[in-house]
Amino acid sequence: MLSYDAAAFSVDEYHRRITNLRALMATSDMDAVLLTTASNHRYFTGHETHRWTHKYTGIFALLPARDEPVLIVPPMEAYMCAEDSWIQTIRTFPAEHVLQGVEAIVDAVRELGLEPGRIGTELGGMNWMRMSFEDFGKLQKDLPGIEFVDASALIWQLRARKSRCEVELVRQAVAITDQAYEVLFAKIKPGMTEREVHRMLAVEHLSRGAEMPGSITMAPCIPGSDRISDRTLRRPTDRVLTSGELITQDAGGVFRGYWSDYTRMFSLERASSRHREIYRIVFDCLQAAIAAIRPGLPIAELVRASNAVLQERGYSEHAECVTGIGHAMGLDIIEPPFISFENHVLLEEGMILTVEPGLFTAGSLFMLEEDVLVTDYGAEVLSAPVPDELPVL
Repeated sequence: MLSYDAAAFSVDEYHRRITNLRALMATSDMDAVLLTTASNHRYFTGHETHRWTHKYTGIFALLPARDEPVLIVPPMEAYMCAEDSWIQTIRTFPAEHVLQGVEAIVDAVRELGLEPGRIGTELGGMNWMRMSFEDFGKLQKDLPGIEFVDASALIWQLRARKSRCEVELVRQAVAITDQAYEVLFAKIKPGMTEREVHRMLAVEHLSRGAEMPGSITMAPCIPGSDRISDRTLRRPTDRVLTSGELITQDAGGVFRGYWSDYTRMFSLERASSRHREIYRIVFDCLQAAIAAIRPGLPIAELVRASNAVLQERGYSEHAECVTGIGHAMGLDIIEPPFISFENHVLLEEGMILTVEPGLFTAGSLFMLEEDVLVTDYGAEVLSAPVPDELPVL
């Protein structure tokens, strides 16, 4: 039974999710879905655990098309499952490190009468099945009447549109990042190290309620330096920040499972007119893409709107190389659909996108990013809006 202090959502929210999944399973001729990965498990079951970081710990959920779902977990997880999951049937398996849960999954499949049949699981489409090759081979051998097929497309289709409850958690995650950036902007100065910047953002996220910080990377444009690795977002080093450098800073964190993720730019103490000019171009690219957002629009049109600004400002050659300017976000920091020319997805109300056009020039990566909700009327920028002029701190 769900415990008020452990569950992220109500039972009704999870019932809606499983009902929608079953409708898609019916159209895809699937008799069940087997979940093995953290975010999909959390989305459909509500159960969350630190043991996802233990690569040797198997955690599974079997979602039949007709019968009640089943959690299949190690014994030490069963107690928390009873607190944070709506699923009543919880099976355990010995806490061993090989063939984890295979026998328990086989028994559940047979007892539910799913064999022969088709079971969808996370075989592709930006999902990596969290079961060893050997274990999955054993599962297939022990269930000769089961055809395992990819269920990734179904799962991503459901997760693409966020419910009101999910949107509120993203709002809180974004608000935490807003506050962390405010502290950074007030305190950053030449003489600090990149690691100190990283630590500051991480601590600010945690102190404001984030489960964990993440995506804290930077791309510095350092006067007199031509280091190629600085032209893309990278991990922090012990390098000391200097006056006059331009920094592209990415940051985000997780609140109750849901991510924030957006990028800001600033110069330390002074900025060149060239950097100010390019910043404004990227800002206008971002605004053009956001202004284009509305339900029913092909997502590729956001790339065209952004690239049109580049072409107008004399960067046609660069525009020809740009094929994407962002992605969706939710329980994963990067989710489909991707904002790319190759994507034929139509925007829908409830999608949350990170719109992030960029421009490589003047020895630096210029990139700005907002977290944006697709609404019934267009778009709502969730992150504190990026300034229209390059900040000098």
